[in-house]
Amino acid sequence: MTVKTPSLLPDIFFLPEWGSAYAKQEKGKNEVFEFVTDFGRVHYQFVVRPIPIEVVGITYYDTITPFGPGGPLIISCAAGRKKELAAAFDAAFQEYCMDHHIVSEYVRFNSWVKNAKDFEEIYSIDNRGISMYIDLTVDDYFMEEFKSSTRQQVRRALKNNVEIEYDYTGSTVEEFHRLYEIMANRNNIPNHYRFSKELLAESFTLLKGKQFIVYAKYEGHYISGSLYVHHREFLHYHLAANDPEFFCVAGNSLVLNEGCRWGVEHNKKQLHLGGATSDELYRFKRGFTKTTPLDILTGKKIRNEMAYKLLSDYQLSRGAIENPDYFPLYRG
Repeated sequence: MTVKTPSLLPDIFFLPEWGSAYAKQEKGKNEVFEFVTDFGRVHYQFVVRPIPIEVVGITYYDTITPFGPGGPLIISCAAGRKKELAAAFDAAFQEYCMDHHIVSEYVRFNSWVKNAKDFEEIYSIDNRGISMYIDLTVDDYFMEEFKSSTRQQVRRALKNNVEIEYDYTGSTVEEFHRLYEIMANRNNIPNHYRFSKELLAESFTLLKGKQFIVYAKYEGHYISGSLYVHHREFLHYHLAANDPEFFCVAGNSLVLNEGCRWGVEHNKKQLHLGGATSDELYRFKRGFTKTTPLDILTGKKIRNEMAYKLLSDYQLSRGAIENPDYFPLYRG
């Protein structure tokens, strides 16, 4: 059974269509596990990945949440019984994992929905950094959230006659992907975190009405763009794409300002910027918000100890593990 009403799910990363759009990125199949009792309900979306190591003729699998912050989510629960519900969910999912040869789980929890708190006794929780967001409920985000230097960048873009263009259908995905690849190459983004033109194009079909691209154009050229995604009260600066040749006209700042404007007009409460992989990116994002950053939390759990050890020992014996701190170890 799956959640029939999307409004029960607080953010886009919990929606089945999100999982369908991004399961390919994780090289697996999207699944939804619904756990229902007479006192509560848990929704859990994950990607099942085959482990490319066969042990005694059995193909094993592991799970990871689709790209973006999701994880198990309590939809409803009787007062004072969350711990009991989480434990019951864990027992049911343990049985599911054993039945489906699932060895381990890796969960990217949602920082603003704060679902890690409900499952902290189930998973081993790690802090992976911070996630920033802009509060769109203030009276004037431009004056109250943006730093003065950021406001100057937005004004500079306007003075330079940088123009804004929207794409709600994905008709310009090829142009967005061109800018995205420039940025990805400049920042040495690993292949695993790069998105193909085909995946981005398909996402506009699967997530119809849930995403759009905002571009900055200068003298007729696309110089900056952001793929925004949204559901209920949350708006996300999901993917950014920029040509550094045009940083001098501040198009990327204008694109984020436009995202805020759109969010306010459409009754969004928060615009999430995500984390930062460099000091430069951190300074850029931090210039748009004075809110306290949120923790990025992940969870991990071994569901089949014997199989996990067999797989890991086999990879260790072959010298195939480059990173012994990686989870799951057999993929290190």
